[in-house]
Amino acid sequence: MRNRISLVSSAALVAAAGLVLSGCAPAADNNGNGDAAAEDISICYVTAAEAHPYVTPANEAFDEAAAEAGVTVTRLSQEFDVQTGTEQLNTCVGQNPDGIVLWPLDPQAYIPGLISAQDAGIPVVLINSPMDDAALEFVTSFTGPDTYNQGVIAADLLNDLLGGEGNVVIIAGQAGNGTTIGRTDGFTERLTELGSSIEVLQIVNADFDQQKALEASRDLITRFGDDLDAVYANDDTMARGFIDAWSESGRSLDDIPPIMGINGQQDAFESIKAGQFFATIVQSPREDGKLALNTIVSAARGEAVDARIPIPLTTVTIDNVDDVEPAL
Repeated sequence: MRNRISLVSSAALVAAAGLVLSGCAPAADNNGNGDAAAEDISICYVTAAEAHPYVTPANEAFDEAAAEAGVTVTRLSQEFDVQTGTEQLNTCVGQNPDGIVLWPLDPQAYIPGLISAQDAGIPVVLINSPMDDAALEFVTSFTGPDTYNQGVIAADLLNDLLGGEGNVVIIAGQAGNGTTIGRTDGFTERLTELGSSIEVLQIVNADFDQQKALEASRDLITRFGDDLDAVYANDDTMARGFIDAWSESGRSLDDIPPIMGINGQQDAFESIKAGQFFATIVQSPREDGKLALNTIVSAARGEAVDARIPIPLTTVTIDNVDDVEPAL
């Protein structure tokens, strides 16, 4: 039988709460081959969103890996709403699947649901975004990028570029989000560690959204204008919002301050080549999704998995932009 990947909207949460899923495809062995004698595996996946430049390809890779492994997946989408996500995690626990994958949007809010999952004997893998250390005792593994290290890398690059002094603004993601915290704290704490004289003039939240970043950047440019020596955006999508705002202000893109982004998007590569963007840090959403699925399948089978499994990171500047593939 073919494996079944179903998408369950948040509107269907109540109806889904009592549903217990069972896989209808043979589970895969360690080589990814179907084993007709193996018990079917069902996975409940609480993703961050359905339509997003990074999350969408991660979801697609997750689904493809599930199809290859022959497991059943029910996916619930938070649409970047933490309250929705906590309810969906509880829904997953109520379904009693063989494993749960959670894309956390908050460092602490999901802890009660994680405790419930542990009490029910359901292994949980966190994908992409970190949670507080207090949450980690209730999860089997955390897969995805080291967001704090991304902030450290960004700080090192901009500190070297500016000679350890100058004015920077940070366009951060969603307030309270683990990725936002990691990428921002890694940056500011690394500057302190370096003894850098770079001053962070302001940190604004733009929710990983290009339009919100455009609107926030209009204000930053009005307030600080030519005093800006660099911009650090928590992702390339928001960095694009700053570029758009700079152009909209009537300033020449030849005079745009160096911009540091994260994710390794195609348009960031093109902007680096055009001299409108300083650097990006490549992390593959497809590796992110695939790694999480494979890890929860191993955990559901009772196999030992590492508590922390990172995906590789690559820094891209004008020096190597032609030698690296964009992540998305």
